[in-house]
Amino acid sequence: MMSTKTLYRTLGALIGWATLITQYFVVVSGADHLSLLAVTINNFSYFTIQTVFLVTLAFTAPLLPSSTKLHQFFTKPAVRAAIALYITFVAVVYHIMLRHLWDPQGLLLITDIALHTVLPILYVLDWILFAPKRTLRYAHIPYWLVFPTLYGLYTILRGALSGIYPYPFLNATELGLGGVLINMAGFIALYAIGGAVFIALGRRLSKPNEGEIS
Repeated sequence: MMSTKTLYRTLGALIGWATLITQYFVVVSGADHLSLLAVTINNFSYFTIQTVFLVTLAFTAPLLPSSTKLHQFFTKPAVRAAIALYITFVAVVYHIMLRHLWDPQGLLLITDIALHTVLPILYVLDWILFAPKRTLRYAHIPYWLVFPTLYGLYTILRGALSGIYPYPFLNATELGLGGVLINMAGFIALYAIGGAVFIALGRRLSKPNEGEIS
């Protein structure tokens, strides 16, 4: 019989893959063959999609044999904590800054709720309940900032080439490069603060005899 942790992560993985696949096909359903590549790139250029992909891998990897690279990487305490940080920011920024900018309907509404509410809650609960936290260190924070920093730089470069910016606070056409860099610096600072909060919380929640495998 599967453990509660395995059942929970199986459910999380199923919801994650179903959401990503459904959302992608809804987005590309109206694209012709000439624009399919552009629509695909645009879809996967959202920080939300990239982060939910990481969340889904983090739910899936522990279900794989322990000898696999995915299992070994995504069961590391620092990796699972970093993903919890990213998906928390996805949910908070979306509901505070972005939710009012569009009105999804039908399947898009369902995937919107899954991407920005259901999966963030499921994953943060997984981190709280099941992930080892005893080895988390504040020295991990600079490494956790690499992903959002690279994402911001990618978005600026892609926007300069295509004129497409997925988020208004990274739109250099409207804000200028200086304004976008200021926003990026602010977000990176918030990620650093959030990382410190997660580490402090993880230390408080960790058990002295917990294992290092998630």
